[in-house]
Amino acid sequence: MQSGTRKALALSLLCTLAACGGGDPQSFPVAQAPAPAPVPQPPVRAVKFDPSLCQPQQGAPYGQTVGIAGTNMMVTSADVSASAAGCKVLAQGGSAIDAAVAVQAVLGVAEPFASGIAGGSVITYYDAATRKVRTFDGFSAAPATTGGVPDIYKAVAQDVSTTGGFNLCKSGLTAGASISSQQGNTNLSGRAVGVPGTLKVLDLVHQSHGRKPWNALWDDAIALAENGFPMTPYMYKTLYAVGQEYDEDGNPLSVGTGVSAWSNSAGTVKGAPRCKYPDIKARYCDATDATQQRPLPVGTTIRNQPLADTMKLVRDGGAAAFYDPAGPIVQAVVAKIAGGQLPCRSILPSPGTAANPAIASTIASIPSLMTTADFGTYRAVERRPLVGERFGMTVYTQPAPSFGGVVTLYTLGLLERKDARNAAGGIGAATFVHLATEASRLANADRRNVVGDPAYSNVNARVAALLSPAYLDARAALMTGTARGTITAGGVADGVPAFAATDPAGYDTMAALTVPAAQRRAVRQRAATMLAEAGRRSEDWNTTSNLAIVDGYGNGLAMTTTINTHWGAHIEAAGMMVNNAMSNFSASTPGLDVNGYAAHKRPRSSIAPAIAFDAEGRMRLVWGAAGGGPIPDYIVKAFLGYHVAGLDLQAAINADNWTGQNGIAELEAGKPIATLLDTLRTDFGSTTGNAQATGLTSGLSGIAVEYDANGFPVYKGAADNRRHGGAVGY
Repeated sequence: MQSGTRKALALSLLCTLAACGGGDPQSFPVAQAPAPAPVPQPPVRAVKFDPSLCQPQQGAPYGQTVGIAGTNMMVTSADVSASAAGCKVLAQGGSAIDAAVAVQAVLGVAEPFASGIAGGSVITYYDAATRKVRTFDGFSAAPATTGGVPDIYKAVAQDVSTTGGFNLCKSGLTAGASISSQQGNTNLSGRAVGVPGTLKVLDLVHQSHGRKPWNALWDDAIALAENGFPMTPYMYKTLYAVGQEYDEDGNPLSVGTGVSAWSNSAGTVKGAPRCKYPDIKARYCDATDATQQRPLPVGTTIRNQPLADTMKLVRDGGAAAFYDPAGPIVQAVVAKIAGGQLPCRSILPSPGTAANPAIASTIASIPSLMTTADFGTYRAVERRPLVGERFGMTVYTQPAPSFGGVVTLYTLGLLERKDARNAAGGIGAATFVHLATEASRLANADRRNVVGDPAYSNVNARVAALLSPAYLDARAALMTGTARGTITAGGVADGVPAFAATDPAGYDTMAALTVPAAQRRAVRQRAATMLAEAGRRSEDWNTTSNLAIVDGYGNGLAMTTTINTHWGAHIEAAGMMVNNAMSNFSASTPGLDVNGYAAHKRPRSSIAPAIAFDAEGRMRLVWGAAGGGPIPDYIVKAFLGYHVAGLDLQAAINADNWTGQNGIAELEAGKPIATLLDTLRTDFGSTTGNAQATGLTSGLSGIAVEYDANGFPVYKGAADNRRHGGAVGY
């Protein structure tokens, strides 16, 4: 081949390999490997923030049978308007505590008989960012001056003075003598008012976890107070009996009568109907009713401009405006409950009989010993949560001075040991109800002489003993197929440390509770591990309010809020019904020192909002209850119904109630559960004396958290159909 031809072929080959026409003849292409298949990316949860998406629970209020489901955020409370206000805040980007402020503000307007900013509250809060649960105490507290008496039912020197505008409370009364019976006049007077804690605890949590400005959370409540809110069926029932209603002692009321404000323990004397109390009468009762017993008709619009004005001060000035000793709010409250404007007067009628009780014709005036300075020294505090593993869930609840948290974990511990999950007939059947009421009887007998303000005695050490596995094992062994005639509290011989007074000045609210080693190990394995009666019915009041919230960031909040008994002290100041929390202190009785009256002390309470996590550390239940002494039984019922029996949370909340809080088995009257009384008596050894039907009006609200195939949360909100509440979310 000629040289020219060989050169042409070589050039041709080069052009073929080098893609002649602009390519570099010195570079050769490398064969391209097939593109790798794209790596599947996990789905990303997208939360929508849009107030127009907030939807109310179907059937609420009163008719809700199934919880509302949502994937973004959820609020539930005892008033549908309050839940709507909370959802609006969440949908605008707010956090759970932001929504709680808005919900509480509306509750104080629409449920003046149950809670408000002149009451006390506790909060259980889960922070999704740190995966920690924190518990905060805003219980009402005693004033600095207590008159040197051991309980609020004893007269102080001021009460028996005839100078300075005061009159004798009773003829012949001396200092230190009883002013009235424990459930008599004193409970509904200025003497029973504690320094409110609700705004302080909301402010404390908001400082750590708030996203929205404080002043952006009040307008819905202010508008409701100014424009009006309706008299609800439940509020009406707190004032007047229209059917099978019960007073706070669980006794049936006569149809067509006003609800007496109080009853003595024997049921032989009752107070005047609530509509005879001037402040309640002026705003909530029918002025044309000559008997002074009937409230305004259901649906009547009620306005409260003084409360709107108070909330405007709080909106613009923060919690500091509420607690300022020189401010108009404190001045108005103290002027109303203390001083010469309320000379001491406490007149009880001669007792009648339980069947035909005497009705008091006068209303007590027993001045408070509180001063304006008491507001300035009040502090909300953070406490370490009480933690326990029950039925495969880790439950975080309120520590002392709440006895509700203790009773919740104690009762569940006993029922777990007695295999209540597999009780014959299932939850709600006679065998289960027998076990549940026996467990509650034991729990409440033990907590009475143990739980009080932990700053004043060795409460935490004694609580740890009650919740230790060895102690629960021993108490569970007392539960047999036969109901015990009486329940005796455990003592030193059973491993419960003796009562020992302590100096409150040296108490650390975050001091670690003594948790059994086995329990500590179990809790540490969780991904969500956190910081480590004198007389029957003395704490049984069908009042208070509860709310539960999960926000768009995964934070959860359970809060129980209260002015104590229905309508608190029956006194309105600055538009607010003020609390009567001091009536939660025990009367001066040997052995009850743990809950005795003392300066700055916080009385124990049944309220115990809780949050539960599964074995993977995922939040599964945010819930709590209103309803007085039986509150922990209501909490237990909802937990077992949902988690153990597999009911929809709403069905679990609506289910019939039981309690053993007063030392006997009590079943909700008028419900199917009450038909089990005969079986308890014939098959389980109960008697007519220790197994009875009574009024048990719960006020549960909660959010169940389930997870879809992608691991994304699905929130199911529910609220007790016995109250005016409902869930709102999307």
